Amino acid sequence: MKYTALLLLWAAPAAAETVQLDLRAALQRALQQSPEVILSRIDEANAQQAIQVARDPFFPKVVLGSGIAYTYGFPMSMDSGGPSLLQFKAVQSLINRPQSYLLAKSKVDAKSAQQVVQMKREEVLEKTAKLFLDADRAARNLKIVTGQIENMEGVLAAVTARRDEGRVLPIEVQRADINLKRARQRARILGVELKQTEHSLAFVLGYESIDRVEAQSTGAGFDVSVAADSETAVREALENSRELKKLQSDLQARNLEAQANKTAWLPQVDLVAQYGLYSRFNNYDQYFSRFQQNNAQFGVSFKFPLVPGTASSALAAQALNEVSRLRLQVSNTRNRIEMDTRKLYEDLQLQKEGRDLARQDLEVARDQINLFLAQLEEGKATRRQVEESRFLEAEKWLAYWDAQYYFDRARISLLAVTGSLMTLASN
Repeated sequence: MKYTALLLLWAAPAAAETVQLDLRAALQRALQQSPEVILSRIDEANAQQAIQVARDPFFPKVVLGSGIAYTYGFPMSMDSGGPSLLQFKAVQSLINRPQSYLLAKSKVDAKSAQQVVQMKREEVLEKTAKLFLDADRAARNLKIVTGQIENMEGVLAAVTARRDEGRVLPIEVQRADINLKRARQRARILGVELKQTEHSLAFVLGYESIDRVEAQSTGAGFDVSVAADSETAVREALENSRELKKLQSDLQARNLEAQANKTAWLPQVDLVAQYGLYSRFNNYDQYFSRFQQNNAQFGVSFKFPLVPGTASSALAAQALNEVSRLRLQVSNTRNRIEMDTRKLYEDLQLQKEGRDLARQDLEVARDQINLFLAQLEEGKATRRQVEESRFLEAEKWLAYWDAQYYFDRARISLLAVTGSLMTLASN
């Protein structure tokens, strides 16, 4: 019974965890624990190991073995050598131009893999920052709408009392009831949106799918400076583009691959050293004029590929075709980055104007409340006017925070393009 309970406890799913993180903590965890970043690091490690694979022919390989065999008649060859009690062989390439180019290509591929890691880190940072904004926006809007619901409940109660007194028509009660139900539905939608966003944020940060990450806004997490003008932004985007750097590395790697295949006809030089311990029972003394038990050889092996075949020329042509494709891709990518950066900068300016306008509209709504409160004390305004103005103020708050949200998203997108997104993690 005890073991059954332990088994059920082990098989039961882990309890969901709710973590509260501010922007900086979320970004720092994303850089360390995001599954996408970890996977790209594995690819980078594999690229580094590929360098060792390409360098292998230039390191001596030493083999120690034996060719023990019973010999009847002439001592025939065993594994490229005569039968022996002990064999020792070492081989190392001294000159191998195709392999040298492949070694250089593997080093460039490793640099390209590093660019991929940086690209993935910046993508994860952008995704994390935007999900953080989404969660913060949903939580803030839910709080505002909850306040609206409380306000509408008071309005409904007041309108119902006035209807019972015969001071308003029943349709006013229906209208107030519909407004209250609409606000409650809005709150439910925001609650679901908040839950889904917090689950998505947790997934990006490497938590379990059932966990949630609550965004703890500091109010100044996105105060990161951007370029002063669109041309500066374009220059920064081109200079810091990981995508362009990766394409340039790929272009260099394909050139080296083409060179490796073009040099397949060049001679190759290997250093060879071997030792063999022979025995008389293999009939060496019967078929050779002189028997020697200890035998050693040290020298250089030359290979001249007189006819290297058709594969090397075809592979070189394929690599050169890839070079042409990559050059066109580099040009297209530069043009796209310039176009996207200018668009993002213009969008940021428009969102900034929209945010400033929403702030002014909010200030007017707040002044209207103060005006109605003053008139209420003088008997020149009704409580309903005050409540309606408070509802309107909440709507203006929602509009302002939405404008701020879209401005921050536009700023994050521009920072991602210009390569300045990493500053968010240390801000």
